[in-house]
Amino acid sequence: MSQQEDTLEATLNETIKLLMTRSGSRQVDVAGALGITRGSLSQRLLGNSGWRVNDLPAVAEFFGLTPGELLSGYAAIAASHRLPPKGQTRI
Repeated sequence: MSQQEDTLEATLNETIKLLMTRSGSRQVDVAGALGITRGSLSQRLLGNSGWRVNDLPAVAEFFGLTPGELLSGYAAIAASHRLPPKGQTRI
């Protein structure tokens, strides 16, 4: 894996974790939206397993974002005033 891919994966993992914290969602909630187990999501968030491109639209939709916004990182999402409301997700 290239350094750029590592950085993108790390940004994606950090962004999803921060979105989960802000929205009050649990790993089981996000995993359910993806149709995977909580354990599989945990491994992806820890960087032990890679994300699939097909996962991005479902994760983005869960948080009310576009896949591009999700990949842009938490700071960019916040700067564009697109963060999900605190304690609320679109399940």
